[in-house]
Amino acid sequence: MIRVVKDIVTKPVVTVYAEDPLQQCLQTFVQLGLDGVLVFNCLDEPVGALTIKELLKGLFFQMKAVGEAMTAPGESLEENMPLDSAIRFSGEVHPVKNSDGELIGWITHKQLMEAYSEFIQEKLNLMDAVFHSAHNGIMSIDDKGYITSINPAAERLAGTTAEKALGRFITDVVATPGLLEVLRTGKPFSEKYQVGKRKYISNRSPIIRSGKVVGAVGVFQDISEIEFISAELSSVKNILHELDIVLESSYNAILITDDLGNIIKANQAFLRILGLDTVPESYDSLVGEYFESSIVSAVLANRQTVSVMERDKKNKNLLMITGTPVINTEGKVYRVVINIQNVTEIDKLRRELDEAKRHLSQLKGEMQASHHLIAASPGMKRVIQMVEQIAKVDSTVLVLGESGVGKEEISKLIHQSSDRKDKPFVKVNCGAIPEHLLESELFGYEQGAFTGANRGGKTGLFESANSGTIFLDEIGELPLLLQVKLLRVLQEKEITRVGGVKPRKIDVRIIAATNRDLKELVRKGAFRKDLYYRLNVVPVHVPPLRERIEDIPLLLGMFQQRFSQQYGIEKFFSPEAVQALINYRWPGNVRELANVVERLIVITAGPTIELKDVRLVLQEEAAGDENSFVYVNGIMPLKEAVDEVEKQLLSRALRLYKNTRRTAEILQVDQSTIVRKMKKYRGASRGSELEL
Repeated sequence: MIRVVKDIVTKPVVTVYAEDPLQQCLQTFVQLGLDGVLVFNCLDEPVGALTIKELLKGLFFQMKAVGEAMTAPGESLEENMPLDSAIRFSGEVHPVKNSDGELIGWITHKQLMEAYSEFIQEKLNLMDAVFHSAHNGIMSIDDKGYITSINPAAERLAGTTAEKALGRFITDVVATPGLLEVLRTGKPFSEKYQVGKRKYISNRSPIIRSGKVVGAVGVFQDISEIEFISAELSSVKNILHELDIVLESSYNAILITDDLGNIIKANQAFLRILGLDTVPESYDSLVGEYFESSIVSAVLANRQTVSVMERDKKNKNLLMITGTPVINTEGKVYRVVINIQNVTEIDKLRRELDEAKRHLSQLKGEMQASHHLIAASPGMKRVIQMVEQIAKVDSTVLVLGESGVGKEEISKLIHQSSDRKDKPFVKVNCGAIPEHLLESELFGYEQGAFTGANRGGKTGLFESANSGTIFLDEIGELPLLLQVKLLRVLQEKEITRVGGVKPRKIDVRIIAATNRDLKELVRKGAFRKDLYYRLNVVPVHVPPLRERIEDIPLLLGMFQQRFSQQYGIEKFFSPEAVQALINYRWPGNVRELANVVERLIVITAGPTIELKDVRLVLQEEAAGDENSFVYVNGIMPLKEAVDEVEKQLLSRALRLYKNTRRTAEILQVDQSTIVRKMKKYRGASRGSELEL
């Protein structure tokens, strides 16, 4: 197909000069069959153009030389110029130049038009072939609604022929006149419809010429097979997704190879058991470094399931490897499914389970014998021993410790271990009761003590705890005015109701608790020094959970059992999840641990709570506390630990301050450093943990 100027260029066989006689030039035109030529001067420079028309005209007027009859040459054309661009240039004879600007010939306007006509005809033939061979039905109408074209596919869909349809109004041929709507609105639209059991989709568009709608064209496609294939493909995708879930949920390594040993699929357990970062291309590449022999070769040789017991040569783990053949319809083994079970890991877990059972059994006996507090750490055991000792006397006790460490449980233990265990245990949160009500709540009031008072007065909490124990939680929040009255209770063992004048003797043991530094409050004048010394007769310091990590697995088991029974959901923690919980710093102490376990029991989908589930919840915990601890997962190389801390600090700061400028200010580094580290850790985490 002719496409560019160089395909039809006339290369000069003879050169016509301006001084040549016209009669001689006529002979050249006739002999070579020329329509026109370029005319040159004595320096071989093109100075004009001569067509057959100008030549005959010059002879008629008895002109002698070519220069008298010639006209100006047309605009120059480049040899690689498309024909549809070349025909827009004016002139009868056009010089043609190559990419270096050198003259290589000429083209007459007549040649251009003939070549372009041939080019258009070839395109029309091609489009006509496409139109008639298209699988989709195509039909067009003019601006009056009469059919102007219809291809064989549209003939089949409409149940007609081109001879019957062309020139007829569209509604006489098809039942759905959607093309008339396109004529009316000038807007394209698509729709899906069904005829019998077949489904179709149509795309209708206006034909616009010079800004005016002059017709419409519709393309119709039978999509019944496509819909069926799409449904089957969706079903296959769902099955593959389910198979992937099954594969990844297996604690054993599972991989699939072809008959050459090339690994097609492998789960994460395979990487974990062998300690690999990526899946190798071939199973046989592991032979020698990890395995003694190739299970793939054994399965291919025996054409049946083969099991071997081998020790991982690199990690020294004892492995049970089972290979199962997959045989096609031709009776050939074309896949091998391999299952690898870490027997050493199972044995280790069994021993850990036996140890945990023994420990729990021992702890259960201790709890049944004395109390319901879990204490496996040395620090907590010392607290329990001290509590059991001071419970035998009535000394005032001050329980100190961070929020959530279990100060109330310690106070209950003191009461339950004392001779007052059958008497009332009254809890008072000094920070939760409004200050103007606190005095009447603690000491009660007489009838008519104030407007709105109950008829007959009210018994206070101290009187309610008579013969028993009163637990004053958040004692550091007690107003100074009431501190004076509490001091009197401690000294005189008597209280006076609001509005009353007669003291009432009471026999009550006082246990106070706080997470504040009372010495600092005394120094600031917010807490009375004499009251502090009266309360601090026997101080009990409850250590934070991060200082008694031996208690975490036992507390974890207790909360797991409690919430599993409460919600009727049986969930278990993987060893990695347990280790992550042990490594966490627990700024909220036991209370936070209980909340986290409850959340994991409720929100985790599978039966096993994995490391990823724990990490997600702990990140949410850390995100909610600007001053929470940064933690790392277990023992690791120092450089990795530094990177981990950097990543956690960066992630937390970005969540809090939302932009790199403010984050850089808070972390006291340049903004460029923040951006660089974001790129570093975003790549390292593969989008899983760094929330940037």
